[in-house]
Amino acid sequence: MKRNLFLPILFLLCMVSCKKGLKTIIAETEDATFIIYTFDEYGSPSGSGSGFFIDKEGTGITNYHVLDESVKAILKTKEGQIYEIDKVTASDKQWDIVKFSTKHDPSEKFAYLDFSRRKAENGDRIYNISAPLGLEQTISEGIVSSLRQDSHGEIIQITAPISPGSSGSAILDDNGDVIAVATFGRTGGQNLNFGISIDDEKINALTDNTFSKENPLFNKKENFLILNLRAKRSNNIILNALEFKDDATIGYFSFTNLDIFAGDHYIWCELNKGDEGFMILDKESGEKYHLTSSTLGVNKANGTHVPVASTYRFKVFFPAINHPEKLRFIDITYGHTSRGWQFTNINLDIFRNELHYDTENYQKDYGYASMHEGDVATAQEIFTNILKERPDDEQVLNAMGILSFSINNFSDAEYFFSKSIEEHPNSVTAYINRASLYQYQKNYDSALQDLNHVININPEQPDHYCYRALVYMNQEQWEKAKNDLDKAIETEDFKTDPVAYYYRAICNTWMKNFSDASRDVEIAYNLTNDPDFENALQELYQKLP
Repeated sequence: MKRNLFLPILFLLCMVSCKKGLKTIIAETEDATFIIYTFDEYGSPSGSGSGFFIDKEGTGITNYHVLDESVKAILKTKEGQIYEIDKVTASDKQWDIVKFSTKHDPSEKFAYLDFSRRKAENGDRIYNISAPLGLEQTISEGIVSSLRQDSHGEIIQITAPISPGSSGSAILDDNGDVIAVATFGRTGGQNLNFGISIDDEKINALTDNTFSKENPLFNKKENFLILNLRAKRSNNIILNALEFKDDATIGYFSFTNLDIFAGDHYIWCELNKGDEGFMILDKESGEKYHLTSSTLGVNKANGTHVPVASTYRFKVFFPAINHPEKLRFIDITYGHTSRGWQFTNINLDIFRNELHYDTENYQKDYGYASMHEGDVATAQEIFTNILKERPDDEQVLNAMGILSFSINNFSDAEYFFSKSIEEHPNSVTAYINRASLYQYQKNYDSALQDLNHVININPEQPDHYCYRALVYMNQEQWEKAKNDLDKAIETEDFKTDPVAYYYRAICNTWMKNFSDASRDVEIAYNLTNDPDFENALQELYQKLP
């Protein structure tokens, strides 16, 4: 009896030729994947993850821990479309899965992924598209190295890299179908990465919603507008969010100390300062809403300590605003000089209807938010990865220099500041930072050279003359220091600054201009209510002949 070998051979050939290649799988699946950006109770960036759509209606899947403790979240597709996550419709904390809906036009349809119809086996080739460390649309491949059980249930051990930011992404089989959700990796070894097994049956059986019970504020804070706006002429202070409540209007702020020259900062909000204090200005009606309280101290003596290379978050409270939905154009300011915190020409309509955010700056903002005293590793990792993509990023180069300085790594600090100057020769920030480093190292000639560049670039900023005056004072060049302080005190920014008068009094004392020194001490004394500073002024005054 003759056997027909043609059909089995044809079947085998089809099995080989019908396997999808990596490029085909990417082309068919990447439109259904996305990066997730989360925001905490302050409206501040709190971390990123990955996810994927499972139907054309925009239902998404990610890990529970990606959204946990966030107040709002958005996702960004490969095409750059941004959607706000609406509601978590089902979840399981132990399984580490959430299913959610998105805010979008009902007529809009989404690309989505199918779940695999077969069980994964050891040695199966797998693929992953995710955003490790915020690096969008990163593609990796590997194999299933083991099938295991743990507290999550069925898990799949894989050799494809999984990093922070990959959490929630789909692990795909060689047909482009989902077999698992990337969840975690284990340190202390190589390629010890894991995903939790998932399929149609499991996701359809998911009816509980632990997430909503444990995160009652997620997308339920009414009139909570995430802004994340930097102050005019200052990268140190960010207005993260504005919330309108029945009994108060709340501003949520972050202050990052990036000032090596001044060292540790103390920040406070004085009460009863009227227009010179914190206020909201309705630019259409002219109505003003002045500060009522804050979570900061009320004066310098009780100010909040913010060390170099660290971020402090605080709230500012204003009176309740009737019909906040009608409020459109506002300013939020603290003082009117260039040294004040000013957020001007804010169009609330841009932020009111949907979560509006420039995702290009998300990782940078998250890096700033991660800066904590004595713990710079997270911020350094974030900024290092940004520099891999954008090696000339001015803000990140300077932030890396400041972080290096804070841990006494002065050679790296000088490298990052110098690199920023090389890439941005007209930027004063890096010159000031490098001058601060040189001054700290008592390399006063190099500090002066950098500050001279700063003043040539921007001769109108009085702070720069004060910086240079301090270097001159360290060199005991009293007349040059006094001349720079004269220029600063002539401006609106410094004419009521007691410290500037104190420094000028010191210069006048060394120059034996005792009457001028006495007058400066008196002016400074009348301008301050800081007991410690008053004692310093009295000590100086008593030394005058």
